[in-house]
Amino acid sequence: MSSQHLKRPPKQPSKVTNRRQELRQQIEEQFEVFSELYDFNYKMRIDGSLACPSEADIFEYCRYVTVNCKMENEIPIICLVYLERLITKTGILLTVENWKRLTLIALCLGSKIWDDDSLENVHFPKVMGDVTLKMINRLEETFLEFIDFDLVIKGSEYAKYYFILRSLQNEIKLETP
Repeated sequence: MSSQHLKRPPKQPSKVTNRRQELRQQIEEQFEVFSELYDFNYKMRIDGSLACPSEADIFEYCRYVTVNCKMENEIPIICLVYLERLITKTGILLTVENWKRLTLIALCLGSKIWDDDSLENVHFPKVMGDVTLKMINRLEETFLEFIDFDLVIKGSEYAKYYFILRSLQNEIKLETP
C-alpha cells in the first residue's frame, strides 16, 4: 500500500465549531449597538474614531447622567457592579467605543433597581438630549441578555465595590498636588 492510500480527507469544521462561529458573530452584531459609532437611525456603523477618555471624562459623564436623571448617590457603585458582571459573564471589555453607552445603561438599570422614584425609559431622552428612546430600549434589552438578567446585588457585594471606590478616591487625592 502506498502512502497515498493512507491520507485522510481534509478535516471539515465540526458542527460545534460552526455553531460557535455563528454564536460569536451574533454576539458581535448584538454588542455593536454599544459602540458610539453605531447609528440607531440607520442601524449601521458609521466611520470615525474616538479619543481615549480620561478619568475626568468618565467622571464627568457619570455626573452628567446621574445629575440630569436625578439618580441617588449609590447608583455609580451599582453601575460598577453591573459592568463587572458584564465583563465576567461575557469576557467583553470596555473600550474607547463602548464605555459611554455601557456606563449609561448600567446607570439607568441601577437607578431602576435602587431608586424608588427612578425614570422610566421614555423619560431619559427628555432629560438627556443625546439619547433616544429607541437607543435606551435596545441598550437595556441587550445588556440584560448579556448579564442573564442578574440584577440582584448583595449587601456584601455593594460594600466591596464601595470600599474599592473609596480607596481609589483616597489615592487620587494623595496624587493630586
